Amino acid sequence: MAPRNVLLVGVDQMRADVAGPGKAVPALTPNLDALYAESAHFPRAYASCPLCTPSRASLFTGDYAFRHGMGTNCDMYHVLAAELADPSRLMHHGLREAGMRCGFVGKWHVGTERGPGAYGFEGMDLAGYGNITRTAGFRDYLARNGLSYTVEPTLCFNPDGQTMSAGHWRGPIASTPAHYLVEETMALLSGYAEADAPFFATVQFWDPHAPHLVTDEYYGITDRKALTPWPNFADDLAGKPRRVRRERDDFYRLHPRTESEAVEYIGLYCDHMAMLDAEIGRLLAWLDASGLAEDTLVVFTSDHGDMTGAHGGLIDKGLLYEEAVRIPLLFRHRDIAPGPRAGLALNMDIMPTVLAALGIGHAPRDGGDLSPALADPAARIRTRALLEFHGLRFLYSQRALIDEAGTKFIFSPGDYDELYDLAADPDELHNLADLPAAADRLAAMRQAMIEETARFGDPLRDCLAKFNGQWQTGSGQFDATSAYLKP
Repeated sequence: MAPRNVLLVGVDQMRADVAGPGKAVPALTPNLDALYAESAHFPRAYASCPLCTPSRASLFTGDYAFRHGMGTNCDMYHVLAAELADPSRLMHHGLREAGMRCGFVGKWHVGTERGPGAYGFEGMDLAGYGNITRTAGFRDYLARNGLSYTVEPTLCFNPDGQTMSAGHWRGPIASTPAHYLVEETMALLSGYAEADAPFFATVQFWDPHAPHLVTDEYYGITDRKALTPWPNFADDLAGKPRRVRRERDDFYRLHPRTESEAVEYIGLYCDHMAMLDAEIGRLLAWLDASGLAEDTLVVFTSDHGDMTGAHGGLIDKGLLYEEAVRIPLLFRHRDIAPGPRAGLALNMDIMPTVLAALGIGHAPRDGGDLSPALADPAARIRTRALLEFHGLRFLYSQRALIDEAGTKFIFSPGDYDELYDLAADPDELHNLADLPAAADRLAAMRQAMIEETARFGDPLRDCLAKFNGQWQTGSGQFDATSAYLKP
């Protein structure tokens, strides 16, 4: 039986290994752990791009960023596109046409001037990153409830107190943005329930994106003695593209250098996760108590992951390593058997899967329908996962390709290529690209990426092919040699 409603719970910059059965840290996430136990989940799920705007736009359109055009964040540093070029590709339009109410609460970040309201969503209408604490709605919420807070920075990654990464949120948890978003979501869904209206609604938290501003109740709640640095914390970055070291050393000059610093930073991230988990638990408990859960498909995911000091102290996102690209992806409904799913998945698959679950047709896009995998845990809808990156602080084209066996190839046109065996080397410490013994494997992955980029119409396909000696690409690109020869 198809669900009547859909609730998409999205978080910002959550690693795939901090909750659920694949948890690698002692983060206190009982509510997310319970959600995993009740859901079909994809341990091999990836963000199509390890950056907010392109990933979020891909989630809601089902398209790669090189197709929808928002390859970089819409409101920082350089901008490839400040708004969606073709809003008709937002896939919730099909839901609205089918008579469903569509609601949005929280972070949008898919355009600097137009928020979700411009595209027919009800609820919050914040353009760009959002800056929720500066909105009239949040200030009014605090005033109505007699709430207040102050922020005390405790960790900064640049001299003179710059680039705050963590701090004490001096106020009750009810004064936090996460608590406010849950209140707004419950109010929105209550309205739909009173109107007896089927809905697609999403709440998009800013958490656990840094800075990790944690209330006193949760600050330090993670047992630091039970923490160790990531297995690749000692990575000297040998064999990695040169920009990786420079970005770490010059952009985050006070990044973790010692094991104790790494442990404290991981602990702060886990503290933040514990606080977020409490709010997600509160929302899901309300959904159960309201009776809506019985007929609601709950989807949980993140826009991308977080490095959190991995690979020698790397910070933030914008890298194609597993910490930044792997994401949680869960589907909970009474008719879906819980448990892990074997196949590869992308965040672009969420909306096609939602439409299929609701029986609503949709045009083929880059994303795929995961319904076969939800019905059969062994089913796979793709044998390869193509990931993209276009730059964060400067334009920088990269692609990654992951196959079913766990071979991962990262193509960096202006720097070193990388080849990893994720089954044998999950921490991506050993770049195999220059090893003679891996030459055939490298050649196979290069050819596979040439085929995948051509299949999806990736503009980088000609560069990729020609860097690897395939001059006749068949893409239709003007070629100065053949243009002057007789056909």
